[in-house]
This record gives sequence, structure tokens and C-alpha cells, in this order.
Amino acid sequence: MPKQRLNYPLKVYQKAVETLAPKKGFERVRVVDKKGSAVRFDVFCKGEEVPQGMWTIHTEHDKARRITSKEDYRKGAAGLHATIEEFIAVLEELS
Repeated sequence: MPKQRLNYPLKVYQKAVETLAPKKGFERVRVVDKKGSAVRFDVFCKGEEVPQGMWTIHTEHDKARRITSKEDYRKGAAGLHATIEEFIAVLEELS
């Protein structure tokens, strides 16, 4: 089986987080996009102001802002209380 290369644009990654979050019991997602390559994701349960999951990813310095680090995909899955396979399946569905 060939090794899968993870190389999704930030927009697809963000849409996957927003799609999977309600399925995992989260009410909303906040994306904090600071200058540079770092992007922070916070997920909140219903009626809560303190995030129940948070992680930071780093993007490439190209127009699509691709995410190439497998660790950034693991962080997303862990922050959403999902498996990496579930997260990648949503990414593939959206791309």
C-alpha cells in the first residue's frame, strides 16, 4: 500500500474541522489566523466560553497555504476527539 501524502489547503482543512465538529458534539469553531503561517483552532461545547479543544497548525508559504505536516492532521483529529482516519475521510470527501 503506498504511503499517503497529506497536502490539503487551509480552506479544506478548516471546512473539515467545521464539518466534523458538530458530529463530535461541539457547537462552534473559532479560527484565529494571525500573520504568518500559524493558525489556531478552538472548538466550543454548547453554551461554553472556554474552548474544550484547541490546537495550532502551520501552513506553507504559498497561495493555497497547504498543510503538509502529518502532526498538524493528528492535532486536528485529537482536538475534535476523532481518529485521524475519520478526519482524513472528511478531508478526502471535501476535496
